[in-house]
Amino acid sequence: MITIERKRVLTFFVIFAVLLIIIHSAIAVVYYIVGDPEKFDFIRMFDLDREQNIPTLFSSFLFIFNALLFWLIGKNSADSERKYWYGLAGVFAFLSFDESATIHENLGDLTEQFVDASGILYYPWVISYSLLVLVLVVLYFRFFYSMPKKIFYRFVLAAVIFLSGAVGFELLGAQEADLYGTDSPLYTIYYTIEESLEMFGLIYLMGMLLDMLHNINIQVNISH
Repeated sequence: MITIERKRVLTFFVIFAVLLIIIHSAIAVVYYIVGDPEKFDFIRMFDLDREQNIPTLFSSFLFIFNALLFWLIGKNSADSERKYWYGLAGVFAFLSFDESATIHENLGDLTEQFVDASGILYYPWVISYSLLVLVLVVLYFRFFYSMPKKIFYRFVLAAVIFLSGAVGFELLGAQEADLYGTDSPLYTIYYTIEESLEMFGLIYLMGMLLDMLHNINIQVNISH
């Protein structure tokens, strides 16, 4: 029997996320005050906008942890529901891999051949992933809507928090980057908010899934 203490798990992830945001923000402020990029190579290790660093590893872990929770719920659900939970586990496992392997950036390079990559579409991968979100909404809406309303609204809230960053502030940051470049202070503010919303959206989802597992007779003991 494996025991997962929900409060401690969530507290750890929240504190870790806040620390990453504080460290990133502090380094960014000093960076703009000093104005010498050569002295700030180490910012890459904590820059929320960079790939293959500590924040990326953390976000990737949040995705894979949620994928595991979806899989556990599916494993202990009725046969008619299992495919939906396993499907979500697969999607989040892919997103975890994408977070580290930067598949979305390569997809953006491909999409750029078919659209004008400027303004809010400066990062054209948003188009492909927005279509993926719409497909998931179509496939899963009836499934989620059939759940108790409290759970349904919590899923909606988790999606709103995450997508506000992943799509909303991503589009704002893209427009700023197109106009003034990625060294713009406003661009830094946009992507800091973007990545923060994504992390907290995933942590909120994690807490909700742990609550659901707590109410299911499973082999993993979820304590509060």
